[in-house]
Parts: sequence; structure tokens; C-alpha cells
Amino acid sequence: MNAAMHDDELMIDEDLVRSLLRRDVAAYADLPLRPLDSTGSTNRLFRLGQEWLVRLPRRPRGSAAITQEARRLPDLAAHLSVATPEVLAVGEPGFGYPERWSVVRWLDGEKPRPGAGDVTPADLVEVVTGLRRTEVPPEALGDPELRWYRGSSIAGFDADFQSWLQQCRELTDLDLDLDAVAHVWKEAMALPVVEPEPRWLHGDLLAENLLSRDGRLTAVLDFGASPSATRPST
Repeated sequence: MNAAMHDDELMIDEDLVRSLLRRDVAAYADLPLRPLDSTGSTNRLFRLGQEWLVRLPRRPRGSAAITQEARRLPDLAAHLSVATPEVLAVGEPGFGYPERWSVVRWLDGEKPRPGAGDVTPADLVEVVTGLRRTEVPPEALGDPELRWYRGSSIAGFDADFQSWLQQCRELTDLDLDLDAVAHVWKEAMALPVVEPEPRWLHGDLLAENLLSRDGRLTAVLDFGASPSATRPST
């Protein structure tokens, strides 16, 4: 079993996953199953046969992300030029495990390496603009689960940013021009605040949620907690 990442980590092992599969996705339950060494901080990942991946939330209250991904991803995927997870099934809690979980199609690729040029900026721009071009349906605007701090104005993070910047200044041998960082942030804070139209965003567009091949982005993963309609709460 992979080492716990959180204080409230849920107990997940192969026996549990096999039991859940046999109950909810019986046709796939006897395929070879193995935990992945490379796994996310939000979900435990198990390879199921050659074509599928089982994703189970590591922490309590992770069901919402699984549900949102299955509900919203088909519409979002239609506007993106790269692959996204295809949800085969969403399973229910059981056998002492309290969360919903999913089976998605396996996507080939490698996680981009920082600074290695595995993904071009243009590829990321296309993902962001593709999401922004996707219409936010009326029912999503009223969904409180799609209100997330990562869709808020960055002005609300100024105090936290200043604290983090000071902590960085206290680090030795940090190869980062903190004065330049502070200057860019100051310029950002001086920009006028604009009331945004509702738009989709991926709130966790990190290397661990990307796949690449031959210097190009091939897939974006983990849309569970990420799809957010960016409009300030009223």
C-alpha cells in the first residue's frame, strides 16, 4: 500500500478495489489489477487490465469531485484539442469505504519534467482557451460545488503571497529572483479588477495532471475538483 499523504487518509487496498469492482462493474472485475507507483495526492490509482484506471479519493468528502468529473467532462472534452479521461463508470461507497469512485480509460503518455520542454506553452494556452470557449450551462452557475477559491480574483491572495515571499527570502541558496517576482506581483495587483463572465477553468493545471509525448501535450487529467465556473460568489 502506498504511504499515506494526509492525516485523514482513507484505507484503500487491492482487496477493497476488487470488492467494489465486483459489485458495481462486474464485467471488468476480474481483469488484472495493480496499484500504480505514481499516484496523485487526491486519488489512489489502480491499473485495471490494459485499458482502464480505477480512481478512488484518498480523503473523506472526495465524492463530489468524482461526480462532477463524470457530469461535466463530456461537454468540456468536446472543446479541447487533447485527450481527457473517458469515464466508464462511477461506483458507490461500500465495504467500509465512504466515497464514490470511478473507472476511466487509460491514457498513454509521460508526466512533463519541469524545464525539459516536454510541453509547449502554446499547448497549455489552447487548453485554457478551449475551456473558456465552452459555455457554462445555467444549472452550473447555481452549483455551490463549482465555487472554488482558485476561480477567485488573485487580489484576495495578496496577504498570503507577501507572507510566502518573505518566507522565501529567509531560505538560503534559493535560485529565484525574488525581487523580480515581487515586481510582477505588484504590477498584477495594480491591474483593474474586472467582473468576469462565467467561464470554465482547470484549477489544478500542474505537471502531475498532464501527459506529454515528443515535446507536445497529449492529455489533461483530473477534472474532478477543477472545473469551476469563475464568477465571484454573491
